[in-house]
Amino acid sequence: QNSSVQKIFEPGSVFKPITMAMALDMKKVTPQTKYYDEGILKISGYTIQNFAQKSWGERTMTEVLEKSINTGAVFAERQVGHQNFLRYIENFGLLKKTGIDLQGEVASANLNLKKGYEVNFATASFGQGIEITPIQLFRGISVIANGGKLVKPYLVAKTIKDGVAIETVPEISDEQIISSQAANQLVVMMVNVVEKGYGKEARIPGYFIAGKTGTAQVPWSAMGMDKSGYSDKTIQSFIGFAPAFNPRFLILVKLDNPKAKTAEYSAAPIFHDLAKYIIDLWQIPPDYEVE
Repeated sequence: QNSSVQKIFEPGSVFKPITMAMALDMKKVTPQTKYYDEGILKISGYTIQNFAQKSWGERTMTEVLEKSINTGAVFAERQVGHQNFLRYIENFGLLKKTGIDLQGEVASANLNLKKGYEVNFATASFGQGIEITPIQLFRGISVIANGGKLVKPYLVAKTIKDGVAIETVPEISDEQIISSQAANQLVVMMVNVVEKGYGKEARIPGYFIAGKTGTAQVPWSAMGMDKSGYSDKTIQSFIGFAPAFNPRFLILVKLDNPKAKTAEYSAAPIFHDLAKYIIDLWQIPPDYEVE
C-alpha cells in the first residue's frame, strides 16, 4: 500500500491549525483571544486532558498552538459550532478523495463524527476521533499556505503525446475556503510554534518556518483489535511550510510509533533536515540576515 493515499489515521495535534482556521475565518476568535485552561474538561462522562496532564491557566489562541493545548482547541471549536465545524471539514476536502493521480486513493466518511455527539467534536478539534489520509491533511494545511485556497495535488508535471509536451495545470479553487486574512493570521501563529513553541527543532536560522507538531494516540480499532479506546502506541508528525510568508514547499513527516516521547523530538528534526536540504538545493534567499 501507498500509505500517503491508502491508509487512514487520526492526525492528532497537526490538525489544530485547521480548527483554529475555522474560528479565525468566522471571526469568533483572534490570535490574542484569551481563555482559561484548567487542564481538564469533562464531557458526557468522558475526561479530556492536555498532554502530560498539564494545566496552562490563562492563554491566548496563539499560545494554544505554541503549547499544543487540547482544551484550547476544544474552546475554538465551540466558538465555531458543531454544524459549522462539519461544513469546514467538508470545505477543506477532508470527507472526500483529493483526486491525486495515484491508484487506490481512499477517504473516510467520518460517520462517527457526523453522529453529532459532543465529545466527538471535542476530540476532533485536536485531531483525535477524526480519520483522514496523509494527503488529505497535506492538502488541508496547504490551504493556509495558499492564502485560503484549496489546490488539487498531482504528481505528473507533464505528459508527452506524439512528441508534444502537455503541462499539468494546477487546479485551484475559485472560492476562498478561509479568508486570506485568516490564512495570514494563522501563518504568523504557526511561525510562533516554531520560534517559541514545541516546533523549535524545525527552526532554520535566516528563515521563517510555519509548522505544527502532533503526537496522536492510535486507536485499538486501527490495530485490528475489536475494542474501543486507544493504545499506548503513537503516530508522531510534523507539518510545515517555508518560507512561511512566501511558501515554496510544504512537508509532512509522519512516523508510526517511534521511540521518542513526542513529535518535538522525532518528526520535527527530520522536517528540519529535509527543509534545509531543499532550501540549499533551490538556493532560496533568506528572510533575514543571521549575524
